[in-house]
Amino acid sequence: MIAIDFISDFSVNPIPEPDTSLALLLAQTEKHHTTLTLTTSRRGMANQNLNSEGLAETLAVTAHHPRLLPVGTLDPRHYLGWRQELAACVAGGCVAMRFSPGTQGWSPQTLVFNQMVEAIGRVGLPIIVDFNGAGDALEWIYQVAAITQRHSVPVVMNEVSYGYAGELMAVMHEFPQVYAAIRWLCLADGLETMTAEGLGDRLIYGSNTPHYSIRALRNQVLMAKIPDETKQAILAGNALRLLKMDVDHLPVPPLQIQTTVELPQKPIVDIHAHVTGIFLAQPDDTFERSTVPEMCTRCNIDVAIVSAIHAISYDIRVGNAQTQKFLDRYPMLRGYVVGDSRDIPGSVEQMSHYFKDPRFVGVKLYCPVAGHMATQRMQDLLDEVAKFGRPTKIHMDNTGSPYAGVRQAALRNPHLVIIKAHGDDAEGARQVVDLPNVYFEFASSGITPGRVRRSLDILGPERVLFGSDQPLFAPWFELGAYQDAIQTEREADLIYRQNPRRLFDLRV
Repeated sequence: MIAIDFISDFSVNPIPEPDTSLALLLAQTEKHHTTLTLTTSRRGMANQNLNSEGLAETLAVTAHHPRLLPVGTLDPRHYLGWRQELAACVAGGCVAMRFSPGTQGWSPQTLVFNQMVEAIGRVGLPIIVDFNGAGDALEWIYQVAAITQRHSVPVVMNEVSYGYAGELMAVMHEFPQVYAAIRWLCLADGLETMTAEGLGDRLIYGSNTPHYSIRALRNQVLMAKIPDETKQAILAGNALRLLKMDVDHLPVPPLQIQTTVELPQKPIVDIHAHVTGIFLAQPDDTFERSTVPEMCTRCNIDVAIVSAIHAISYDIRVGNAQTQKFLDRYPMLRGYVVGDSRDIPGSVEQMSHYFKDPRFVGVKLYCPVAGHMATQRMQDLLDEVAKFGRPTKIHMDNTGSPYAGVRQAALRNPHLVIIKAHGDDAEGARQVVDLPNVYFEFASSGITPGRVRRSLDILGPERVLFGSDQPLFAPWFELGAYQDAIQTEREADLIYRQNPRRLFDLRV
């Protein structure tokens, strides 16, 4: 199999957080044997004045690296001279055009965007539209599809959130010129679902490297339960068709990729998983069924610690009882007791009841629903949690002074183990580096090796754990980013095995 990476971008000079340097882009594409990578200067995607400078940077770089193909940019806000800029993109050999409305703060509903798409249609190029940072992304999916259909322009929708997967599939059924880049559509069984919907021929492999992990996205494709010909179509065939290229007449020799996924040789522990279903287009989990054990087996995970989505989002009593039923059914699972700062007596009652069952090994708290870290009621609940001597994994959010709150709780209860779910970058790690009872795990649709590595360098491997957030995300997807970040066998052993077994007293 070969891989054509449809979406990447670079900075000429390195920026530490995140590192999107040209050097790293070249190193990643070479390491993973990517035959061709479409790329764009981040200067052309930034909120800047002259789009032409970004184009010049893209053309200059790709001219020196034959496995990089240039992608041009246009910015509707600047307006002046955009037709000349499009002509310069075509003359420079750009194979596609890329728009960044979310980053740049404009809407695809604008007339000038419509005019740009019409002009691009006349020169026969596909376009890429970035949806990250888009406040109205759900509505934009249909609007972009309608505009590009009007002008017969193929469009690759990039970084559409997995939360919008249902709308995206509906639009793709309605508009045959719409393609979907798959990186943010990384739900477990997501590729299987879209293939079953008959959309496998319009899924595009676009890693958004070097910010994001090539390995993670390759894992997602290669582990998918879809035919090999569909995997090859996603990895390269669909892109080649869009680019009107023939695999036998590429500008560079094709490179064969590794088609086996590097999974852990020794069993590992996943401290972030769920049961009772997630209300999205994927995955197919319910009150009575979980795909977590099957995915664990495929990824050599011998223990997964789960909490009930129902307990997090609606009713702690019903949800925690459901968790116990799943523990009865699947010996590899351990459980979190979900607490709620809006009901401290009820949370204490739940912990008192379920910690009599040794299979319940920790507490799960969810700030977006139950209350911010710095609220008095969350601090009071954490005081109660500390009395039970069990680790607590907390989904914090960006409001309500999260680090002030976590520092307060950690200092008040120095023996309470606090695990920040979904991790953070170096700045977050610096805010808790002096608190030995605070740990990070990095499960996220936006997981990046750089973020894991930078935090790991600050906190040390003794304070990092592996979490996947399955069945929302597949564990092999998350594992790919961890593998890119981890540098030694000692680090791997601590993160995957020793740390969780010590903190949760897992006798496995």
